[in-house]
Amino acid sequence: MTRTGAMVRERHGGRGDGAGGLLLHGSVTQRLRLLSGLVLFAFALTHFLNTALGIVSLEVMIAAQNWRVAVTRSLPGSIVLGLALVVHAGLALVKVAGRGNLALKPWEWLQVGLGLAIPFLLLPHIVGTRFAATAFGVDDDYVYELTRLWPASAVNQSLLLLIVWIHGCLGMHFWLRLAPGYGRIAPFLLVGAVLVPVLALTGFLVQGRDVAEAMSDPATLAALKERTQWPTAAAEDRLEGWRQQARFGFYALVAAALAVLAARMAWSRTRRRIPVQYFAGPRVLTVPGRTLLEISRANAVPHLAVCGGRARCSTCRVRVLDGLAGLSPPAEAERRTLRAIGADPDVRLACQARPWRAATVLRLLPDQRLADMREAARSEATGVERTFAVLFVDIRGFTRLSEEKLPYDVVFILNRVFQTLGGAIEQSGGRIEKYIGDGLLALFEDTRGVGGASAAALRAAAAVDRALDRLNADLEPELGAPLAVAMGLHAGPLIVGKIGWGAAASITVIGPTVNVASRLEAIAKSENVQLAVSQPTVEAAGIATADLDVRRFEVKGVAAAMDIVLVGAARHVERGPAASPGAAQR
Repeated sequence: MTRTGAMVRERHGGRGDGAGGLLLHGSVTQRLRLLSGLVLFAFALTHFLNTALGIVSLEVMIAAQNWRVAVTRSLPGSIVLGLALVVHAGLALVKVAGRGNLALKPWEWLQVGLGLAIPFLLLPHIVGTRFAATAFGVDDDYVYELTRLWPASAVNQSLLLLIVWIHGCLGMHFWLRLAPGYGRIAPFLLVGAVLVPVLALTGFLVQGRDVAEAMSDPATLAALKERTQWPTAAAEDRLEGWRQQARFGFYALVAAALAVLAARMAWSRTRRRIPVQYFAGPRVLTVPGRTLLEISRANAVPHLAVCGGRARCSTCRVRVLDGLAGLSPPAEAERRTLRAIGADPDVRLACQARPWRAATVLRLLPDQRLADMREAARSEATGVERTFAVLFVDIRGFTRLSEEKLPYDVVFILNRVFQTLGGAIEQSGGRIEKYIGDGLLALFEDTRGVGGASAAALRAAAAVDRALDRLNADLEPELGAPLAVAMGLHAGPLIVGKIGWGAAASITVIGPTVNVASRLEAIAKSENVQLAVSQPTVEAAGIATADLDVRRFEVKGVAAAMDIVLVGAARHVERGPAASPGAAQR
């Protein structure tokens, strides 16, 4: 791999995931489930819009139905629609049976629950329309359907409409949110998503009541039954039997899928365990063959996965620090996605990679929610005071190195350094606030206050220390001499607000705490140690300082001299209460 090639890939990955080209990515099974879902969604949408025309008149409603059924009731249309229904439901059951655990996101639970509820109401409707038309020659136009449904089955039919629509919209949202520009049109789509069922139910209500009133006349009802070849009593009995059989058949398949799932989960308890170590995170034991994403969710390890584990995005990607050969090889869907972002060979999608032997992985993206970030941004824009632990990290000797290297070498090395240090910081619960030349400023926040934030920052400093060993080993041919860092750490209150003018304005932090941390980084450099941290910050983290190197320094900008703990190697001061994972994320 050339240095320029690696640098291009790093830059490409930094721009995003190329989501627009990834909408159709995934395995053959996943694409079949997507395609069948789109067919069913299109059918439901046109059906509901057709029903909404009942607001105008029954004649318009029937005229539109004639055009619609010319497609859906044709032989090709019937085949496509029938296959879509069977494939979508069948693959959903196969997916349930093939899971290794029940760790699902709330929206996934909602979609699964709605999907399982749909057949209970839908199958009887299909039997009463399609089956009745095919078996007994019933002309199931809107007058026939409204007469049978209103008012006896009005509640069930309305509930079916809402369940189908919500289930479909959830699927569309979590698919389309990968598309560029989706955020801009999402509010308009939401308006449409609300209007469609409202209008459909209104049309159903208006024409249901009108038709019921018309059919209160026995002669009119008799004429309808003759025109539509209304099912006889014997035919009604057969249709009812088919309804029950359809329900029983489907839910027998559901029970079988759940039985397979239960058997797999029971069997997994008897299998040998392999360790999966998360960088600067927990070490968990799991059965071989589960995906890394399933392992994370089963063990409550925060792991971002925007597409829900379908290989259509790369947000769940991890860098495999050890045990790469023990993972399942990437399938074509994963290879396409990784190629789209220019990923390095040791980067895998957690939703696809299945470890069969021990592995150590680094999650490359923090598990944070855009909604949380927007909410925080709204409150911070006007200025708020928050308590942070502030860590300054400066790469020592990089100016000399930059003078000896070509520009693209400098950029490549610096990006690799920031990637490595950034991973160590984020996995310790911090976030990088800004890059300052060949250094960076990281922030740590904890709901429990300064103690948890300080402990997380100290763990991050230790993680940076260890990460440097790996980085120096990887870049030894490029560097000539190992890289070193100087770090300054201090905790206290900061002002968070939107600072600047025009397009350059951004949310940032200001205050004495930042200045002190910066001065401590300079002290670490002058004293030739890796870390200089204020004594109150160390003590807040629950670490005794009696055996540490504590010295008093005059710190520029601070009225009184400060007691500073000097640490030669930051990994030697990694103790204290555990900080909340991701607590520093806004």
